[in-house]
Amino acid sequence: MGIYLGLVASCFIRESTIFGVALRTSTKMHLAMCERVLRANILFFDSNPIGRIITRFSKDMAVLDLIAPSVSILMTYGIFRAFTVTISLVIINYWLLIPTALSVTYLIYLMRNAKTAMIQA
Repeated sequence: MGIYLGLVASCFIRESTIFGVALRTSTKMHLAMCERVLRANILFFDSNPIGRIITRFSKDMAVLDLIAPSVSILMTYGIFRAFTVTISLVIINYWLLIPTALSVTYLIYLMRNAKTAMIQA
C-alpha cells in the first residue's frame, strides 16, 4: 500500500509542478506579448490589420498552452532516461565516465551558444 501511495504522490507532485510551471510561463509570456504590442510603433498598427495581430497573438498563446506542457513532460522523461542510462553505464564500466563528462561539457557549451544566439535574434 505504501508503494502505491508513494507512486500516486509522486505523480501528483509531478503534475502539480508541471501545471505550475506552465501557468507561470503562460502568464509571463502573455504579459510580455501584451507589453510588446502595446509599446509598438503606430506604423506597426497601420501596416497590420487588428485581426491579423489578434490571430497571431491567440495562435502563439494556444501553442504555449497546449503544446508546451506535453513537450516539457517528454523532455523531462528523456532527461531522466538519459541520466539513468548514464548511471547504469558508469556502474558497469567506470571508464565510460570520461566520454560522458566530455559529452556533458560539449552539451553545456552548445546550450549556452544556442541561448546567446536566441537572445541576439
